Formats: sequence, C-alpha cells, structure tokens
Amino acid sequence: MARNKFLVSLIISAVISIALISLFYINAFHSTNLRLSDKLYSFQKPLSEIIIVAIDDKSIQEIGRWPWSRDVYASALDKLKEASVIGFDVSFFEKSDSDQLFNNKTAELKDKIVMVSECTFENEKCILMKPIFQVQSGYANIFVDRDIARSLPMQIDDEKAFSNVIAEKYGITTDQAKILISFSRHETVSFSDLINDKTDKDFKDKIVLIGTTAKDLHDEKNTPLGILPGVEIHASAVQTILTGKSLKYESNYILIFTLILLSFLISILLYKLRLTYAIISSLALLIAYFILAIFSFDSGIILNLFYPFLSIIITFVFVIVFYYLIEARERKWVSELFGKYVSPSVADELIRKGKSAVDLKGERKTVSILFADIRGFTSFSEKNSPETVVSMLNRYHGKMTDIIFKYQGTLDKYVGDEIMATFNVPLDLKDHALASVQTAIEMQKASKEMNTQFRYGIGITTGSVIVGNIGSKKRMDYTVIGDSVNLAARLCSQAKADQILLSEEAYQLVKDKIKTRSIGEIAVKGKEKPVKVYEVVY
Repeated sequence: MARNKFLVSLIISAVISIALISLFYINAFHSTNLRLSDKLYSFQKPLSEIIIVAIDDKSIQEIGRWPWSRDVYASALDKLKEASVIGFDVSFFEKSDSDQLFNNKTAELKDKIVMVSECTFENEKCILMKPIFQVQSGYANIFVDRDIARSLPMQIDDEKAFSNVIAEKYGITTDQAKILISFSRHETVSFSDLINDKTDKDFKDKIVLIGTTAKDLHDEKNTPLGILPGVEIHASAVQTILTGKSLKYESNYILIFTLILLSFLISILLYKLRLTYAIISSLALLIAYFILAIFSFDSGIILNLFYPFLSIIITFVFVIVFYYLIEARERKWVSELFGKYVSPSVADELIRKGKSAVDLKGERKTVSILFADIRGFTSFSEKNSPETVVSMLNRYHGKMTDIIFKYQGTLDKYVGDEIMATFNVPLDLKDHALASVQTAIEMQKASKEMNTQFRYGIGITTGSVIVGNIGSKKRMDYTVIGDSVNLAARLCSQAKADQILLSEEAYQLVKDKIKTRSIGEIAVKGKEKPVKVYEVVY
C-alpha cells in the first residue's frame, strides 16, 4: 500500500508538471509571471561614463516656459564639446525661428550628436519621424509589455534604437536583436546648472544624454523599478549595451526540468517526512528557489518565479489532499476492523502503515493468547436482575479492556463473561509473552480493587496460530485459530479464581522476568498427553 501511495503521488506530480508546462506554452498567467519576476529587479551600479543632463523643474523655472528656444540647446553644446557622445532625447521634428545657431553648433559637433526619431505605427508598419537637423538619429520609442517597460528592440526596419546608435558612436556594437534592460540610476546634472556654469562636472569623453525629467512634461514610463523618466531608461539601455550584460530569461528546457524536479521533490518530501517537517521543508524549498533566482538575476538570467512557485504549492495541496483521502479510508478501515479491539496507539500505527501491515487473507504467526473468565458469574447472574448483571459485566469488561490496550494487546472477543485477547497481532510486539502475563497480573489486581465477588481465572499460551479475517460474507472477524488458542481456553477453564496459568511455551519466554512455579502436568481436553503448566506468582 505504501508503495502504491508513493507511486500515485509521483503520478500526481507528473500530471501537475504536464499541466503547468502546457499553461506556460500557451502564455497563461503571462502578466502575473512578469510582475512576479519584476520583484527580482534592483538598480545596478551605474557607469561613470554616462551622465544625464536633466531638463528638470528647476531648469524650467530658471530658463522659462517649455518648449525652449533652440538657442538654449546651442548654449548647452558649447559646454559639451569635449564629450564623447551627446544624445538629445528631445524632439526636433519641426522648424522654428531659432534654428540657425543650433544648426551651426550641431554641424560643428555632427560626429558626436545623436537625436531621436519617432516611429508611428500604422497597420503594423513604422512611419518614421526624423529630426530636421543633419545628424545621426535613432528611434526613441519605449515599448511596454503589460504596461511595463522591460525590453528594447535594437532596430525597427532600417532605423536603429536611440541607445544602440549612441553605443555605436562610443565604439560598442551589439548583435542582439532585442535587449532586456538592466536598470541603473545615473549621475544627473541640471540643465540650467550646465548652461549657467554652476557645475564643475567634467564631461570629457563622457556619454551625455539630454532629456526631460520634469513631472509636468510627462516623458516617463513604468518599469519593474517604478516610474522612470524616458531619458533614464535610455541611459540604462546604453549601459546594458556597453557592458554586454543584457538580462536573459532562462531557457524553456531549464524551466521544464525545474517544474518536474520541484514537483517530484515535494511528493518525496510529503512521502518521507511527517507533515510538520514536510511543510517546513516545502517552505524552505520555496525560499531557496527565490534566493537562487536573486543570485541568478545578478548574473544576468531571470528565472521564472510564477510557475515553479505554483508547482510547489499545487503539488503540495494535491498530494496532501490525496494522502488525506487515503488516510480517511485507512481510518475507516481500521475503525471497522479494529476500532473496538486495539488501543489508540496501535490504531494510529495501523493507519500509518496502511493495509500492508495486516494480511487479512491469512498468515501463520507466533502469538500469545490470553483467556480470562469470571469465576462465580453463573450463580451471580441467577441471583441478580438482568440490568445489574449487564451493568456489572460492562464495568468489568471496560476495565479489563483498558488494561489489555495498555500493554498493546488486541481484544479478540467477549464471550459472555469471558475475554479473549491476543498479543503480537495485528502488529508485531516485542516480548509479547511478557506483555500478556503483565496484562493478566494487572487484571487480577484490578478485579480485587473493584471490591466485588468477581475473580478471574486466566490461561495464557504462546504458539503458532493462523491469523486472518475469518467468517462469512455477511460477517467477518479478524481473529486467530489453532491449537494454541484451544490450549489457552483449556488452561483458563482449569484456572481457579485469582490464578494465572501458563503453557510450557509461554513459561519459557517469561521465566527470567516473571516469578512462577510449576504445578506439574495436567490433562487437557483435546490433548493425548498431559501438558506442563506453570502458575504465575504475583
């Protein structure tokens, strides 16, 4: 049964793994998966080579209402002549009255300047808007997936990305068609401080991106790390290209292997460990995987969090439910077959081991058998009312049954005033002969303490018997049959009040632990020769 239980739990794991893999391939829960993976993001250390000149609230207050005259940008170029690359994240798609000076300045620094173009999509085709000045440009569109900016194509049709063009001007190229951005917060200088000589920042050989950060200009996007200005996203994209540390999602094959491994691990943990330890181990597995995902992210690989977490949780729930149903069935089986005949601890052990612990079809086993019969019960029942007889008998049977259970014995049956108990069935019991004798001694002492005229005669044997579910289709009892059973019954009938008689086999197993005396051989019905009998001295 235990083997079958484990096999079914592995089948559950396999089915769950197949179901989750199928869901992954049809992009179910894609948005949830992305948002969960977003929790892994953190700002990376920025490159000192990249500086942002921010068109911030301070600059707008000092320079004036937006949009500015292009002469303002011409002043900025005067301050940035020694920069390696100057990227304008500002749209220059239309002519203005102040273009002349700025045009002259851009012509002087033509090889250093990159401006933004913009791609407008019509019927999935890019309609490109380019700057009016004769400089190199790149599209500045920031694309979102479920409202979050995470990745950036390096080229659309013939137009390269703004960040890609900047990186190329700096001397770094990438062969990736698309990058997952590794975000950073770069050093920022206010635009007004730049043109008013209020900064001592050295821009020599730097990559300078000029763009808006003022809230009212609304040039910002949602990222895994919150809302960021577009110019900061472009700066992060530039750094990602320069460092070659574009993030990557784990391969589908690794994810499939992970889902199967985690699901099977949970099944094994639930099978091998007690529930409390299994819960702790499963939580530890969740935490360990999350820690692994953090370290993996730091090395540039984004592990899928949603489906592995789902694999652990769903497998745990389904296997627990399966075990609960199995245990409920086992409890019902134990209750129906043994509920009234074994102690709670034995019942729990039977439930834990399952049906495989008991061979109901029949087996031969060495067992100790105890018969106890009340002396003088017949005369008592004749002199008292049925209510009194039944009440007194129930009282005695209740007390004696508790004692049998105390020593891990099994109550086989009541036959009127007689009790039959077995030891070493249905579960193995070490020193079962000793346990049967200890039970008998305590039963005798208990009957005296109950202050009635009832006294027991008890017979005990140990021997090989047949154990199994015996009876008819309408009624079955788990019991023992054999010569040793008959002998125990005969010894019980021979025993006097307060006397405990042992067979030779039982005596040999307890003689060094229990005080006894031989009473010789006695003739027993069903035996051709007299049998040696011993009395327990207590």
